Amino acid sequence: MSASHWLECPDCGLLQVLPPPRPGHVRRCPRCHRSFGDGTNHGDAARALTLTALILFALANLNPFLGLSFGGRETTIHLGSGVEGMASHGSDLLPVALMVLAISILAPLGRLTALGLVLLRLRHGRNNRLTAHLMRFADRLRVWSMLDVFLVGALIALTKLHDLATVEVGIGLYMLGALVLILALLEMAIDRHAIWNQIHPSPSADIPARPDWLGCSECAMVQEPGERCVRCGCPLHRRKPHSLDRAGALVATGFVLYLPANLYPVLTVISLGRGAPATILGGVMELLNGADWPLAVIVFTASVAVPLMKLFGLAWLILSAQRGVDWGLPDHTRLYRLIDLVGRWSTVDVIVAALLTALVTLGNIAEVLPGLGVLAFGGVVFVTLLATEFFDPRLLWDAAGENNA
Repeated sequence: MSASHWLECPDCGLLQVLPPPRPGHVRRCPRCHRSFGDGTNHGDAARALTLTALILFALANLNPFLGLSFGGRETTIHLGSGVEGMASHGSDLLPVALMVLAISILAPLGRLTALGLVLLRLRHGRNNRLTAHLMRFADRLRVWSMLDVFLVGALIALTKLHDLATVEVGIGLYMLGALVLILALLEMAIDRHAIWNQIHPSPSADIPARPDWLGCSECAMVQEPGERCVRCGCPLHRRKPHSLDRAGALVATGFVLYLPANLYPVLTVISLGRGAPATILGGVMELLNGADWPLAVIVFTASVAVPLMKLFGLAWLILSAQRGVDWGLPDHTRLYRLIDLVGRWSTVDVIVAALLTALVTLGNIAEVLPGLGVLAFGGVVFVTLLATEFFDPRLLWDAAGENNA
């Protein structure tokens, strides 16, 4: 693990030697400046943090999350109540309920469990194919695990309700806040490349490079051509299959869904028999009128600006790869990384809708009903996340003739 080895940059496709780790030094691609981490893997700390995160996850789900009292009536929800709240309003909103279930329960639990098993098996020297499959599974779930976004959504829901009724913060919300902090520390304690090299080392830098070597899109291992990666078992391709076609179709779908997502109401808040449907922009204006401008900025950025930026940004990257644009390639790659980084935060509006729908169920006194806008907006978020995953940024450099050697 301390020796230098061959690596293909997953962002630009440059075949390079990754130097051995040095404390306090981050290794980067010399061409597109992608970070490969410092190579340090704090195994004992990572195992302790993973166990702590699993305990906090259980406590966050078992304890009350939020409570609401209004007109002598009370209601309490748990972390997963948003799923039931969406599913109870008809089959049309079932896709939104499944999305909330995936990002708040299934993906975080699956990733923590798989990562914990990987760290435990490596501690006992079990670096076999099962360990590789578990690590690959944990990597796949990383983008869909959004407890930090869920926490922000809960805070926005609190702000929206403080003028309507008395809201009580439950132990589950505090546990979720602690869990998000532990997850951030866990990400700092592990190094993805170090774990993969512990499972199966990449070719040493002492071995001369071959022109037909392929880099695995899952674990980044450089190897001879074959049907599957010798380390993680993923199907081996020089580039992601049909990348531009798949990403282009998903981006076009996102543009189609974006209009109804903003025109149709997302929520209808009914208080004492009175209420009116509210769109995404209407919710932003409501926060501004209530002097909650910081949250208004967050909601506008995550729910209006970020989806548009993702759609236009991905469309530009696809066109650049198709036309072989050969200028500003590092900037194009940075744009892709930015889209990949901020894209998940668009989910915050879906989470707010799910929490409000589950919490405000006081009949004629107060009730929140989800609208078709949340279904369309959830579709925009889902297809843009998939489009980002399907797009292969190495095609930008290929089309410009930078990877022909």
